[in-house]
Amino acid sequence: MRTLYLALFAVVVLLGSVNAQDQPVRPRQQLQRDVIARLLQNARVQAGLTDEQFERYREIALRSIASRNEVQGRERALWQALEGQMRPGIAAEEDRVVALIDSLVAIPERHVELSRTEQEAYAEFLTPVQRAQLLLLHRRFQNNIRQIMQRRLPNRSGQGDRVP
Repeated sequence: MRTLYLALFAVVVLLGSVNAQDQPVRPRQQLQRDVIARLLQNARVQAGLTDEQFERYREIALRSIASRNEVQGRERALWQALEGQMRPGIAAEEDRVVALIDSLVAIPERHVELSRTEQEAYAEFLTPVQRAQLLLLHRRFQNNIRQIMQRRLPNRSGQGDRVP
């Protein structure tokens, strides 16, 4: 699921560059809201959610997105702090480096915890088949975004970057 939220961010960036070619650029937040709304509506159709199920799904999904965005922001800050500690010619504070590494190593665990909590919440009102349909939808979405990013963001060798 972490990749899903990274993919949402990538879509916002990619839509911004595509949108800039066609019309005036819309604010990033509006693009993100549009992508999320489309994803939620697609989930509603794919999983055959009732109105009540959709509202609960929407609440949990939006809360999860906010939590993941927070974790991703924290991760970016940790990487920046680590890079700051590792500047050439400046002695790194070893205790600070250890704390940063420990915090970075814990990030994937936080994403797993968020996914587990999210699935437990979905299990309260969705059937296993609906949950599986949503997981497959998210996986296909992630794969599509990964392919788009590989085509749009070539690395130095001319090949697309791998997006986790």
